[in-house]
Amino acid sequence: MNKVEIIMHPVRFKIIQVFLDGLSKTAKKVATELKDVPQASLYRQLDALVKAGVLIITEENQIRGAVEKVYSLNVPSVNMTNDDVKELTKEEHLQYFLFFTAQITSDFETYLDIGDIDFLRDGVGYRQVALHLSDTEFLDYAKDLRKVYEKYMQNTPSSERTKRIISTITMPKKEGKAKHE
Repeated sequence: MNKVEIIMHPVRFKIIQVFLDGLSKTAKKVATELKDVPQASLYRQLDALVKAGVLIITEENQIRGAVEKVYSLNVPSVNMTNDDVKELTKEEHLQYFLFFTAQITSDFETYLDIGDIDFLRDGVGYRQVALHLSDTEFLDYAKDLRKVYEKYMQNTPSSERTKRIISTITMPKKEGKAKHE
């Protein structure tokens, strides 16, 4: 199984998202955050993520004759590289992209279900902008954005902080006639 297949599996993707806060967690803690995932499936997918090197077992605690494992995310293992995706077919790319956007839609629907929504107060927004950048300018932009993410990814959860999901999609917009015209 390749890296993309490991990460983009629907249940494994949800599990990975639970660990994006940088904290270590037991399977029991993950289960409380993913109530819609059956326990047997959760344990099977945690094991798959450990075998793939996506999750690391950081502790093993003896609890009444059983061993409780504590998991942490191996952050470099979930960063997709060009090599990871270059062999995918157009159909596979579309499948994974649709899954990704469906997950964003699900997260947004969960937010809307709260009922008392206020985009300004809650820090919610979605927008699309077009930037005209040379290849060099785009690389500088990407490096700057990465620096901003890295600065704030070090924050640990606290009562003063709200977990915020930031999703980015970047692609070139080719001007001119479409292929089907």
